[in-house]
Amino acid sequence: MSSSEGKSVRPLSSQFVLLMAIACGLCAGSAYFNQPLIYSIEKSLGISTSQAGFAVVIAQIGYVLGLMLLVPLGDFLNKRKLIVCLMVFAATSQILLSFSTTLSTLYLFTLCATFGSISAQVLIPFASTISPPQSSAAIVGKLMSGLVMGIILSRTFAGFVSTYWSWEGVYLTSGIITLLFAVLMWNKLPNTQPQAGLTIGTIYKSLFTLAKNHPHLIRRACAGALAFGILSMIFTSMTFVLGSAPYHFSDFEIGLFGLLGVIGIYSSSWSGKTVGLGKENFVAKLCIFLMLFAPIPLYFAQQNIVVYAIGVLMAYFGLTAFHVLNQNLVYRIDLKSRSRINAVYMTIYFTGAALGSLGAVYAWEHWQWIGCIVLALVFAIGILLIDRFDFKKMKQA
Repeated sequence: MSSSEGKSVRPLSSQFVLLMAIACGLCAGSAYFNQPLIYSIEKSLGISTSQAGFAVVIAQIGYVLGLMLLVPLGDFLNKRKLIVCLMVFAATSQILLSFSTTLSTLYLFTLCATFGSISAQVLIPFASTISPPQSSAAIVGKLMSGLVMGIILSRTFAGFVSTYWSWEGVYLTSGIITLLFAVLMWNKLPNTQPQAGLTIGTIYKSLFTLAKNHPHLIRRACAGALAFGILSMIFTSMTFVLGSAPYHFSDFEIGLFGLLGVIGIYSSSWSGKTVGLGKENFVAKLCIFLMLFAPIPLYFAQQNIVVYAIGVLMAYFGLTAFHVLNQNLVYRIDLKSRSRINAVYMTIYFTGAALGSLGAVYAWEHWQWIGCIVLALVFAIGILLIDRFDFKKMKQA
């Protein structure tokens, strides 16, 4: 299959959309393997809980660096080559990570693996660009559903393999699968031509220009970052909550609990369709309501697992729907700069995830679960303030 970016307006086949969604899930999910593995890594390497937990933060940092340095090149390089090269680099790093025996190699190859796992962030704006305008929002929602499914299943997969084999086996298996899938992607993805008149220097310089000239982009990114920070806090601390009293869950059981995130598949698709109908403000209000009040049931995590699950569902639905809303809003800024716009947005977005993970590790170590809850509430209030201000500015414009 071959197409020239920006010229094809034919509807994308459902099979091709599914393929891209699977690719998004495969690439993005690998960045979340270590979340249910904290205690297993701690025991295997003989390190502290906070040192093992910091690997989760390292994973988010690697992803942010990839977003900042590599995703902007999607407007400059051949996208098929870029995506496949990133997948091969990530796969190789995962295989090397599986042989880690020290804290330094754990951190190094975690950083490399997630640095190369940002292929999904090249695919999503690419799909939006080659889609007919009337179906663009829905396709972004479907790809986000694939990405969310990959993240959800990654935790369950990691927990299962770690419980019945080892945490190292998680990365070895994933690395091999990713290499095989890279071959498939090379054969199936459409070819693209780089935009004329662009250089690497102008690409990176334009990131700052976009950020300066479009405050709406920064506001949406900051609101998204705080939302992702809440969810990152929840999933980083999930191992602490479920792996200790009164539950004492295994890695696999923690991964199974993470399947609650399947709600994100529905919320991503729902948000894409609803935004496509012009109901952006309604989606924003519902998402903020869910994230603002999710800390209430989350507070009872160590007393009642059902109530805890309700809080996780509220936060996950709110975040994933909010993220699809934000992406559709910022993609409208400049059709020819979507990879760079996505890079600015996602760099800030995943910075929020890194802060959420770091905050969860720090809060748990010093104030236990109540510290994590307060962190989530502060983030949610920040989302409310930014979002209401941004929609007010949009109406004035």
